[in-house]
Formats: sequence, structure tokens, C-alpha cells
Amino acid sequence: MLKPARYYLFGLVLALVCLAAAELIWLPAPLKTSGGIQWIEMIDWLFNILALIPISWAVGALLGVWQQRKRKGWTLILQLVRLVIAGLGIIGAGYVLLAPEMLFQMLLIIGAAAPLVFVDMLLTEALERSRAEKALNIGGNRSNAPRRLLSPLWLPKRGVVTLMITIVLLLVLLCPTGYRVTYPGMTLNMNRYAHVEKSENSGGTVNGILVFERPAVPADWLYAKLLPMYSFEKIPENEPPLTEAYTQVVHMKTDANRVAAAVAMQKAGVGGGIKPDGIRIVAIVKDSPAEQKLQAGDIIDAMNGQAVKSIGEMTDYMEKAVKPGESVQITLRRAGVQTQTEVKTKASADSPYRAVFGISVQTELLLDIPLNIDYKRFMAHIGGPSHGAMLTLAIIDQLTPGGVTYGNQVAGTGTIEADGSIGLIGGIKQKAYAISRTDADVFFVPAELEGDARSGALDLNIVPVNTIDDVLNWLSEHKKQLNV
Repeated sequence: MLKPARYYLFGLVLALVCLAAAELIWLPAPLKTSGGIQWIEMIDWLFNILALIPISWAVGALLGVWQQRKRKGWTLILQLVRLVIAGLGIIGAGYVLLAPEMLFQMLLIIGAAAPLVFVDMLLTEALERSRAEKALNIGGNRSNAPRRLLSPLWLPKRGVVTLMITIVLLLVLLCPTGYRVTYPGMTLNMNRYAHVEKSENSGGTVNGILVFERPAVPADWLYAKLLPMYSFEKIPENEPPLTEAYTQVVHMKTDANRVAAAVAMQKAGVGGGIKPDGIRIVAIVKDSPAEQKLQAGDIIDAMNGQAVKSIGEMTDYMEKAVKPGESVQITLRRAGVQTQTEVKTKASADSPYRAVFGISVQTELLLDIPLNIDYKRFMAHIGGPSHGAMLTLAIIDQLTPGGVTYGNQVAGTGTIEADGSIGLIGGIKQKAYAISRTDADVFFVPAELEGDARSGALDLNIVPVNTIDDVLNWLSEHKKQLNV
């Protein structure tokens, strides 16, 4: 007779394997098909394997309900637990297969089913021991009973051992350590990520490169001993919560996409480019003067009646007109509605003479994007702006007859700014190492990071650049084939 515990154990083992695999997901990154499908795209297919975890739990629970359907007593409590497990399992599988973008909700549902699985396993084993001991007592042959059947009711050994092993492994794979880990990621062909409407040119290979940066867990120190390019740093005390950080990087990706599209279209002779239109608040420092007054997403238009359209104008005004401790009347847009609020300043940690609010900001931009762009969503590409420069190149590539890569396998990293300059990014050593594992002909990096990039990949053809024009000029001077 099949036992529900077998299905439960299969799901638990698979869950632990998937956790470890998620932390090492970068290892097969150079893999791609002859058709150009990259590892980052294959991950979306493999993600469906997660559905086997809640499905196996649901099957085990329903099997238990069927096998114990005629028993009475406190077994009815177990039946209710199993029905809840089955329900959560079916819902969790539905999220995996039908709504993978709702990752947090999916993990909450599967996580809620896991402790119930252990409740079922422990109580079921305890009941089996109780029934076995009762049967032996009735038969009067207690002295000859196997020792394992004479164990106390409250000690289901197999279930307890399974629970303890699972807890230890979860601590190793999930327990936060107060450190942040950065390690290599994977490439993403920007011409497969974004497609411009009415573009007849699908573009060449223009790879952006992702690195992973997340709270470190104990297993990461083991990975660092076995694998290259792992680095750790202490997480600052004022670090925003993980959910807030996730929201920030998603917004940063969206903003980078829009800037890249406007810059690229202007370079290709389509659209009017970008103009500054205020200062957007992207984060609030915990316990800062701004915490109760301002919100992430607010757009600052004026300070004490003085219009400010860019970070440069805001910084200039603060340095010349505001002293630490003074209050500033801020005019802002919140959800499209203009309002005013007074915010007190404090001295900067860097200088006692410089007034700050305790906010992270970026210039809000008015962008002209006359053509629609279809962006694909990849599970492993959560957010961040570091793909901006290569996305700009890819869009120019699509809008230029014959393209601009000239047969080169291009890779690069760096943000894209409104004026076409390429900005700094983090994890450059890990990115250079990841690109060195591919067949890239060139790796474009922000000029200031050239030295760090070379220390991550000595044999890689690294080209330092300051602007997107530098990238275009290099490609036109290093043609591998003539465009037709």
C-alpha cells in the first residue's frame, strides 16, 4: 500500500534541492541552444518543476484521506489537516504554472503547507505506534514485540528525525547572517529581451550581464570555498527591508528601460530624447527627518518656491540656501496630485555643514518614446539599471538597417543616462568573470571600472567606454563582417 509519507518526503527533498539549485543557478549560465536561447530563458521552463512540490503534497494528503476515510476518533483532525494541505498544494501549483510572476504569494502558500505536512507525518506515525502497541497488548505478547513498536506514543522517531534534518538544512540554506553576498550571474541578449515595433531587424548578439546580490546564508561560505568570485560585505543597519528593496530594483529596471528606449530612438533619428522633470524619491532612510513626511515615488518640483528640475539643481540649492537643521517647504507630486509639506533637514554624515533630508533620489525624466517596445519577462531578471547601456545598443541595432554589431558577439554593462553617458555599476569583477565564460568578442565597461573588470578576467577583451557613442564607434572600427 502506498503511504502518504512517501509523497510528503519527495516534496520535501525536492524543495530542499530547489533551494540549493536556486543559489547555484548561475553555474550553467554559458549554456545556450543553436537557436540562441540562453540559460536565463531556460530557467523559465525549469521553474515549472517547482509545481511538483505542492502537487506531491496534495497527492499524499488526498491519499491519506482516502485510506483513513472509515476511521473515527481524533483521526478526523488529521483528515482536516490533510484537506488543508491538499487545498494549499493545489493553489500553490496553480501559482507556479499559471501566475509565476506572483512569486511571494506562491512561496507563502507553499511555505504554509510545509509545517502541516510535518504535523501529518508526526501524528500519523504516533497513531501507528499507538495502534501497534494496543494490538500487542490485546494479544498478550508484549514481551516479544519489536522494540520500535514499544516506543512512547509521543515520540514518532522517523518524523522527528526528518523534521530535525529539514530544519538544519533550512537554516544552512535560508538563515540570514547579516552579510550581503555578490556572485556571478548570467547573460541576457537584449535583442531577445526587447523588441521594437515595426522593426524588421531582429538584431545581433548584444548581451547584458546580471550578477546576483542578496542577503548571505551560511551555505554561501561553503560555495565561496568551492567556487570563484564570491564576495561578502556587512549589511548596513539602515538597509531597507527585502520587500522594499525588491520594489526598488523593479522600478529601477523599468526606469532604465524607458531611458534606454528614449536615448536609442533619438540616436536612431526617432523621437526627441529626454528632458528633466523633477526629482523622484526612490527610498527613505530609516529614522530620517523625511520618514514621516515624504514617500518613495514622490516627485519634488520646488523647494521654498524655487523650481528644481534635476538632482544637480536640487543639490545646488541645498548647498547654497539651506543649513543643517533648517526646514524646507517642499512642493511635490504624489500619485499625480500636487501638494506641499515642510521637512526638516539634518547634517550629512559626510559633512556637518551640508543639509540633507535622508532620502535617495533620481532625476525624473520626460521621455519621448514614439515606438512601442515589447519586453519579455524572465524569472531571473528581477531588476536593476545595469543593463541600460546594452539595451540602448540593442534598440539602436534593431532600428538601424543591417544593425550596428557588424558580426561581433557583444557584451557590456553600465547604466544609461539621459545624455547618453554610461554610468557605474556594482559587481564588475563578477560580471567580467561571467562574460569570460561565454564566446563574447568584446566586453564594454564604464571607463572608471576598467581596472576592476580586468582583475576579474585577465584574458577578456575589455573595452572602457564613457558614452554609448564610444560603443558605436568601436564597433564601426572593428567590423567582423559588412552589414547588408
